[in-house]
Amino acid sequence: MNASALRPLLPDYPNRELDQLLGATRTRHFSAGAWLCREGDPASSCFLIATGAVEVVKYLDGEERVLATLRPGTLVGQTALVEGALRSASVRAVSATTALEIRRRSFQRLLQRGSSLALRLQEQIAIAGIRQLRTAADQLALVLAHAVRPSGKRAPTVDRLALAFIQAGTGEWDVPLAPTAGPPPSAKRR
Repeated sequence: MNASALRPLLPDYPNRELDQLLGATRTRHFSAGAWLCREGDPASSCFLIATGAVEVVKYLDGEERVLATLRPGTLVGQTALVEGALRSASVRAVSATTALEIRRRSFQRLLQRGSSLALRLQEQIAIAGIRQLRTAADQLALVLAHAVRPSGKRAPTVDRLALAFIQAGTGEWDVPLAPTAGPPPSAKRR
């Protein structure tokens, strides 16, 4: 992989950042059906999809749910760069896929050097988090709208895929779904 191969994927990145990215990553090849990472495993890297496609998979009640299909130019598993939590979902190659793997240690070295690439990646991580939480909120609204019938009785089933989106989105960003004990911080008296 070279900088000219990355140019169509990351058109807004200057050449120096593309070179930094190549220097901080390793190229990985996955055959169709191969796992890039698995739900529940420790997260220490993320992937930039260069060719092919991957799907994000979540297990809910033992059943596999595909949450999204991601194409070239997409980062996946990016919270691993800032937090070493467990993977909230699995990622599987749909077709032969090439990805650049960015390890947390490499990302931290870039940050320590004040790299503009590291700052750009941090921005993308924040944007991805916002999008995931918005999607989770939308899915939660969908579940709630269908959970209670006009008669006030609960519907017999809840959209399992929507629940999987909510779990993955809120879990990845450490947003609790259960109420916490005590009043919210803004309600505390000084």
